Order: sequence, then C-alpha cells, then structure tokens
Amino acid sequence: MNKRIVVLAAAAFLLAAFAAAADVTLNVQEHVLANGMKILMIPKPGVPRVVCHIYFKVGSINERPGITGSAHVHEHLMFKGTEVMGVTDYAAESKIDARIDELMGLVYKEKYWKADGDQAKIAAWQKEVDDLVKAQKAYIIKDDLWTQYMKNGGTGLNASTSQETTGYYVTLPSNKVELQMLMESDRLMNARFREFYSEKDVIMEERRLSENQPGYFFNEQVNAGFYTASPYHWDVIGWMDDLKKMTKEDLVAFHNTYYVPNNAVAIYVGDFDPKAIVAMAEKYFGRIPKGPDLEPIRDGEPPQYGEKRFYGEGPAPTSLQMMFHTPRDGDPDTPALSILATTLGSGGGGFRGGMGGGGGTGRLYKTLVRDKQLAVSASASSRPQWYVGAFQFRATPRVDKGVKPEDLEKEIWAEIDKIKKDGLTEDEIQKAKNQGEAMFVRSLGSAMGLASRVGRAELMRGWRAILTDLDALKQVTNDDIKRVAAKYLVKDNSLAAIYTRKSGR
Repeated sequence: MNKRIVVLAAAAFLLAAFAAAADVTLNVQEHVLANGMKILMIPKPGVPRVVCHIYFKVGSINERPGITGSAHVHEHLMFKGTEVMGVTDYAAESKIDARIDELMGLVYKEKYWKADGDQAKIAAWQKEVDDLVKAQKAYIIKDDLWTQYMKNGGTGLNASTSQETTGYYVTLPSNKVELQMLMESDRLMNARFREFYSEKDVIMEERRLSENQPGYFFNEQVNAGFYTASPYHWDVIGWMDDLKKMTKEDLVAFHNTYYVPNNAVAIYVGDFDPKAIVAMAEKYFGRIPKGPDLEPIRDGEPPQYGEKRFYGEGPAPTSLQMMFHTPRDGDPDTPALSILATTLGSGGGGFRGGMGGGGGTGRLYKTLVRDKQLAVSASASSRPQWYVGAFQFRATPRVDKGVKPEDLEKEIWAEIDKIKKDGLTEDEIQKAKNQGEAMFVRSLGSAMGLASRVGRAELMRGWRAILTDLDALKQVTNDDIKRVAAKYLVKDNSLAAIYTRKSGR
C-alpha cells in the first residue's frame, strides 16, 4: 500500500494512506492555544453531529504511594459540579461544604495520625458531618452536567481512567459544540469536588466488588511483584488503604498539577467548520491559565537479574501466567514482539496496547489445546506501555486430565526455544502483519474510535506515530523475531505465577 502524508495548510494534515486502504478519509487539523492546549479536528461532513473528546496526560502512573487511586477518584469527582453547575445556591452550599472539610480534617488526623485516637471525638465529628451532608443535599442538583447535555441532544457522556490517560467524552449536535466547550472549560477551572467523602465511599465499594472476584488479590500481587520500581506497580483503582486516607486536599493538588490545558488534547470528529471550532476553543479553553510544566515519569523498571515465581491458591480456576519485561511503546523492538504475540495466540487489545490475533489459530492453541489437549485455553499478548512494556502468556490446564500449570510452563518454554532457533514461518509473519493492519484500519472506522485513537496517540508520541508504527510493523523480518525472543523471553527477565484452585474458600 502506498502511503503519503499531504500537508494541506499550516498545521493541517491529510492521511491519504488509510483512505486508500479502507475507504476512509482522515483530515486531522491542529491548533494550539497560547496556554498549550492542543485542539485536533477531523471534519466528517454528513450527519450533523460531533464527537467531542478531551484527553489528559495523566493516569495512575502519575500517582505516588499514599495517593494511589487519585486519577480514578478525580474522574468521578469531575461530575460533581462547579460554582454554577450542580448546585442551586453556591454561597449557601459552599459554607456547608467548607465545614464538612474542616470536620473531616479533624476526623482524619484523629483516626489516622494517632495510634490511639479518641473514638468519642471521632464519633461526634462524624455525626456532625452526617447532619451537614443531609443539609447539603438540599442545594445539590444531581447529575446536572449529564442533564444539560441530554437536553441539548448529547449522547455517550462518559469518562475513563487508565494507567496513562484520563478522558471525558460526549457526542453532540453540530450546533451544540459550544456548550461542550463552555461546560468542560468551566469544570476544568472551577471544579468544586463536592460530595468528596461519599463519592470516595462509592469508589471503595467499587474496589470491594472487584476484590470479591476469585483470584483478584493474587493477580494484584502478581502485577505488583512484576513491576517493582515503576508506578505500573498498582492498579488504577488504587490500594484500599490509600483510598481510605486520601484527603480532598490531595485531590485538589492532583487536579491543579495535571488537569491543566498544557497537559490536554481536545479532539473533535464530525460535521463542523474547523474555523468555528478554533474560534470557540480560543474563547472558552483559551481563558484557562497555563499550568506547570510537567516532568515525564522518572521511574522505570531496573533489570530483574533473576527469575520470579509466585504461588497462590483459592477459588479461581487453576492457571498459569508468565510475564516478561519488554521495552516501552515506540521502541524499535516493539513491532517484532507484537508479531510474535499475534502468532502465538490472541492477546486482545489494540494495535498499540497489545496486538492480538490468532485466537483459535494461534500456535499455542493449536499445540496445547487442540493437538496435545493439555490446556483449556492458551494465549499470548504484547503490551508496550508508555514507559515500560510486558509480554505475557496465560494458560489454563486440563485438570480433568491431571495436567498441572508447571506442565504448561515447560511446553511454553519449549515453544520459546523453537522460536529462538527457527523463528516463525513467512506465512505466519505475513498473516500477523495483515491482522495488525486490519485491526488498525477497523479502529478508525467509527468517529468515536477515530477520536480515541488519534487523541490518545497525540498525548505521548504524537498522532503521526500511528502511521510510523504501522510502517514499522510491515518491516519486521524473521531475524527480528528470533532476536527479540532471545533478548526478552529469558528466565532472568521472567515471572511465573501459578494459581491452584482449592475448594472450601
């Protein structure tokens, strides 16, 4: 496929390559505000609606021990209104909220700063807080942001937090985009984080629901054991103890540091006039003061210098995980690792985050599930994250035939050794390339998928990287496959996690 990038005008680009491949025309236009906020626009004339996404370069990797879960908590609290949203009488409500904060500060210090805090004082302060919370509710307009979007034809209002990014989404009629810029810029500048303590309880309950899933704690510990130094060590939802002790001041500081225009990208996909989008962005987002310059994450993963092994037991199915450290997103070795993962077995995820494919046609499935009947399932995935990467195998043994996880581990190592010696076949490599390209093109097929793909890519390596990544994938050779297998899939770089089902728990 011939690929070319055509410069249309200053800061405007047409990606003709994928138009030819998938009958999709991409026209990404850029505008940068004086405060550093980037505006991306992809006009798609036709249906008069616009997908409006805002992405922030912040996720759980920007947290630190003690405030894990902050990015996810912040995502929730951004729906709790501003001085003009979500409240009927801000002056009255803010006095109550300030008193709640003051009392909860006393409760926190008595409960968490002292080994033998005065329980009577805590109970009295907590009772006063409970009464104030009831009084505060008289001034709160529940789901006001969502209601306003709904009244104006909005759909798909949502938000998400990952390890690396936070996103806020809504789709609106073309003549209502100004409303999105008005309300989103307002909550960026004036978020009040009201109902902080009750919402934190909601999030802790969310974590408890996860904890009730069989094997949750084991998998959490395995992940923490694999990532020892980097902030990928903890899950997005955070440690429960940190959630309990997180204060509103912690959240406000996190907000003021990371939720700033120079750490954000807004992207619009749909039927609109780019000049009008730029004018509105200048008016609303342009009024937000620039935030501090942000340093990239400092902590990477040191060399492991030895095999790690984890054993656990409980009510979840018996299973095997094998994990290997790999380089970050954008490294020259990443494409070969993606081809290898696709050929060995489905890993799920997208082109960047964990190229999949194979599934029932992958090598591991054919060998371990179909031919030898040693496993119920077997998969592989490669996940090149922003700062560190991981290559992973998962397999579930046929316990009905007496197969143990260790048996599957030996089989997988034998397959790895074969790849180090012989690599893959040319047909396997070409099939994996075709799958990767097809997944990429399909991901651009919808306006929401397009916004997500281009917007998230812009945050780290720039949206043009999605083109160079596809080119790099097409250049992978069998020598590359053998080289990365020999370099990364070694014992001293590995973690094996063996979980055994035990009844009675």
